Amino acid sequence: MQELMMIFNKNMSLFILFAIVLGLFDFIVVIIINSKYTKLKNQYKKLIKELETGDVIELLTKNISRNEEFNEKLEKFRKELSMIDSEMKASIKKVGIVRYNAFNDVGSDLSFSIALLDSEDNGIVLSGIYGRNETATFAKPIVRAQSNYPLSAEEIQAIDKARKGQR
Repeated sequence: MQELMMIFNKNMSLFILFAIVLGLFDFIVVIIINSKYTKLKNQYKKLIKELETGDVIELLTKNISRNEEFNEKLEKFRKELSMIDSEMKASIKKVGIVRYNAFNDVGSDLSFSIALLDSEDNGIVLSGIYGRNETATFAKPIVRAQSNYPLSAEEIQAIDKARKGQR
């Protein structure tokens, strides 16, 4: 009989523990449902408040009109963004500068070559050659980091610096 009571007490303890866990689970589910109900109730109140101020058809028409205006503005912004993107691709993004002595009798690295390139390595290379008696400036077009005109070693170096992002 005493064994039977121990088994009964043990089973009763497990049953009570199971009931407590089940009760906590139910409590959590009730809290979640209550929060969703509160949110839905607030949305319903807002809708009813809007409906009380005007006709449903009028409100829907107004919202459709706003949506169409928004879509028109969005399309306008997309076109402008596309134009800006095209312009940005053609803008100067890479600059490379090389200073050097073009002649042995002139110091201070007064001669220079500057490469100005866009994102596709198109642009120009400018070179200024400084001598004691005269100065000359050259501009050569660059397409895909190449030119139809012969390039000096310094101009090639300036283009390479620009492509690598070195100044």
